[in-house]
Amino acid sequence: MMSTDPALQWLLQQASPKGDSLWLCDEHFYGFEQQLPATENHRYLCNRYDIAQRMRAAGCQVSFNDFDAETIPEASVETVFYRLSKEKPVVHHLMNTAARVLRPGGVLHIAGLKNEGAKTLLEKAAACLGTTKATRKNGLAYVASLPKQSSNSVKLDDQNYHQLRPLNSDATYLSKPGVFGWQKVDAGSAFLLATLKAQPRPWITESLLDLGCGYGYLAFAAARELAEKAPSTLALTDNNAAALLAAKANAERLGLSASVIASDAGREVQGEFDTILCNPPFHQGFALSEDLTGRFLTSAARHLRKNGSAFFVVNAFIPAEEKARPLFKSVRTLANNRQFKVLQLSQTQ
Repeated sequence: MMSTDPALQWLLQQASPKGDSLWLCDEHFYGFEQQLPATENHRYLCNRYDIAQRMRAAGCQVSFNDFDAETIPEASVETVFYRLSKEKPVVHHLMNTAARVLRPGGVLHIAGLKNEGAKTLLEKAAACLGTTKATRKNGLAYVASLPKQSSNSVKLDDQNYHQLRPLNSDATYLSKPGVFGWQKVDAGSAFLLATLKAQPRPWITESLLDLGCGYGYLAFAAARELAEKAPSTLALTDNNAAALLAAKANAERLGLSASVIASDAGREVQGEFDTILCNPPFHQGFALSEDLTGRFLTSAARHLRKNGSAFFVVNAFIPAEEKARPLFKSVRTLANNRQFKVLQLSQTQ
């Protein structure tokens, strides 16, 4: 079903066939790919692999990266389109990006919702472009079309957006803004690791796949803390460009040989694995999606060796067992703390 987003719908209405335009796209754009202008003057910068692939299929010119616009010359773009992101450092980074690439007099079309703090953020965008406030209400969205006036512009604090830095809770791992839960160890992942540590038999694997790896905590902690030696094959996948950068850096930091793969729920992964770990997201964009859990389970079934095991941690309310039973011969609940549950899935009884 087509998702609705009044802020993004307003942005689409502002699109013009004339002038150089840059769209800054995150998970909000999922489901809107076919509505985007696919002409030469509209360029797209997207930090989600699955959305970038769907944009390319729709004929759009898109770059998949962690919102790195350094190849776009300063003051070279006539119009920027930005639907507010969820995380403050990302928002500030992209407002600064818009201010850098826009020509004097160029326009930033920007929109968000009230519960996202859009009114305040749009006022910050005006300050960043050195222009007067122009926020207005458009249905359920707050919107603004802001011309760049460089003489009074203010650079916003984006916490050195592209810099990798140690977690607040565990300095072993590096992360950065833009990665889900980037400042801490995710509670679900910690519960999965603790559950595996509590299993009575030694946890040994030759090959390990982490589906939806984030900055790599699950795969790297398992490889270092549970296995007698590091797996000979270690693969990690994610569709978030920031997560992929952090996971690659952590593999190097920890001295582990790993393949870090941009992938939509593991579709681009090749081969089979003894062990699969997964803490799947359950939101597609910002809408709850049980289908997303199903896609990760399907991917795990495709990549699991006959005598291997896949371990999933999911929110306790998600009926993952029902989705797993048609795909696996054995579905066991290893632990349930009422917030999360850990499932062991295999093709042997």
